[in-house]
Amino acid sequence: MKQLFYCFTVLLALAGCSGSPNDKTTTNAPPKASVAITQVVGIGKIVPERDIIQLSSPVNGIVEHIYKNENDSVSAGETVLELQHAVESAQVNQLSSEVNTQYDQIKADNAAVEEYQAKYNNSVLELQRLQRLLAKGAETQQAVDDANTSVKGFQSNLSRLQANAQVSKSKLTETKAALEVSRQQLDQKIIKSPVKGKILEISTLVGSAVNTQTPFVQISPQGKTIADCEIDELFADKISNGLRAWVRNTGSLDTLATGTVYFTSGFLKKKSLFTDQAGEKEDRRVREIKIVLDKPEKLLLNARVECVIDISTNQKR
Repeated sequence: MKQLFYCFTVLLALAGCSGSPNDKTTTNAPPKASVAITQVVGIGKIVPERDIIQLSSPVNGIVEHIYKNENDSVSAGETVLELQHAVESAQVNQLSSEVNTQYDQIKADNAAVEEYQAKYNNSVLELQRLQRLLAKGAETQQAVDDANTSVKGFQSNLSRLQANAQVSKSKLTETKAALEVSRQQLDQKIIKSPVKGKILEISTLVGSAVNTQTPFVQISPQGKTIADCEIDELFADKISNGLRAWVRNTGSLDTLATGTVYFTSGFLKKKSLFTDQAGEKEDRRVREIKIVLDKPEKLLLNARVECVIDISTNQKR
């Protein structure tokens, strides 16, 4: 028994020594060194600064003429294609003819008014002359009464002609308004480019039907080419305007183009550039940034790229 007690005492002593605070293996271990982050990588795509314009028709119709091809340059207001517009053109021609006819009618009405105005003025002068003769006893009352009746007749006809002239003017105004509506309806069948740029795609043919819901022309506006990128929220606060950046193909280290960050969104949003489905669930949020590229001539629009931002300048600050 004494031997067992002695062994147990020795084991307790050894256990106490092993847990001593003087153990150098635990207290003298060197701290782990932190790694400085100098670059942040995000996913983006190459787009025009003013984004790609999706051109559609304000009305449904059938394509009659296509005046531009893909990769053609286009000016603002230049016609890209026309829809069938025979009915609208006929209405414009008809109303234009009616406007010209109405102008002629107004001229005729004004001439009639002037004619009766002269007759009315003469009848008034004749009445006044007869009234003076009557006062001297040189004319009969019957002659004066007849002249007065004549004045009233000319006055009535003059008022009627003046009313007709006013109706003609009002009808001209209405016809002009109808003509303007017809011209606008005709203009809706002529699809024009809203900007100066380059035609990227025309997804319709002559004879094909187009509608107001489906764009059928894509236009790249003239201007700068940028990389629209999304940075994970973990590194979002490290990005600021003015930082240098470059883009490369996904999974590659070769630089396609360099540029400068010129826009940083003021809020975080859901990933949107390359989600597979509109309702896809995503826990992570991103910050949108835009990089203006120095020499983007060889880059393809809508290409998916990696955006690398040099944040070493911010780290030094």
